[in-house]
Amino acid sequence: MVITNLSNSEVKKAPSLAIVFARELAELMGGNPSRLYQWGTDLGLPMPRARQTFYSHLASDGWEMESERASSESCRMGSRPLNCQLRVRVVSLVTQFRRDIRAGQQRQLIVLLGYEVGSRLIHFRVYRGPAYDAGDGYGVHECERIPVATVAAFVNECGRMVGLPLERVLLTQQLMDFKPVKGKKYFLSLTEGKMVVRKSVEEAGDNEVLCSFGSPKPCQTLDGEHPFSAWCGATNATQLTAGLSDLVKRHNKAVALPRLEDARKALDKLLEKSHVAAVKAPSGSSKWELPQSAFQARIMKHDYALERMTLHEVRFIPRQYERFEEFPGDCAP
Repeated sequence: MVITNLSNSEVKKAPSLAIVFARELAELMGGNPSRLYQWGTDLGLPMPRARQTFYSHLASDGWEMESERASSESCRMGSRPLNCQLRVRVVSLVTQFRRDIRAGQQRQLIVLLGYEVGSRLIHFRVYRGPAYDAGDGYGVHECERIPVATVAAFVNECGRMVGLPLERVLLTQQLMDFKPVKGKKYFLSLTEGKMVVRKSVEEAGDNEVLCSFGSPKPCQTLDGEHPFSAWCGATNATQLTAGLSDLVKRHNKAVALPRLEDARKALDKLLEKSHVAAVKAPSGSSKWELPQSAFQARIMKHDYALERMTLHEVRFIPRQYERFEEFPGDCAP
């Protein structure tokens, strides 16, 4: 696979492409260098042999995380399956695929990434922009923001893969065409594909997820050395997507799916327990009306969790690259 064949000469660089990749993952996953090193080692990625070397490279050039660090204290999936937190990140860069190099062209590539902190599930979507002549003096017409509807569709898909209610979604960059204002609560409507502004005392509506903005810095289109650029130059968009998909599937199968299985069982037991309690409780409604507990009513507000994918579907979810013109919403260059 192209992604795992970069290695030996690249690992000697400081920071190497592996370290650049690790920094992206640190922002996505919320830190924890030890877990990152073990993650890369287990998946056979080009990692430095010494763990301390990895730590030193990760912090070289004065690099520090821009986004909010993840806290997994409330993410005990087997006992507290209602505290899921999804982190979303974008990698955007101007690059050349193998055919582009031959044709003297370049284009923008956007990779939308999602990571659920408790289960450690990873998901992604790849968007490829149109080709432009590299020497025309104008350059690529960059897509600078992703439509809210696209982010909502992606979060909805992540939510169905997790199969549990999302407590919040954290954007690790200012990646959407939407600017928050202090003093308000923002909810991402997965049904309507838009941001909903509510007062601080208001709760989420149906199929809405609390949205946090983890960094004041906007996402930027990168130029220069990056792992995705190195991979693109040796392949095409279809093969790049397939390679990333293989990497993510191996991770999810080994790490995320066992956690999701425990969490789903725990949620189902809580639902069953709350239903039994509601049936036994006295009610002023008709005896023919099936009672619904407060817990059941809470879960019913999350359509994506009720329409959960099977773990088999999560394991084998198909991924194909898409074009900017296929963004839900208007974001075509």
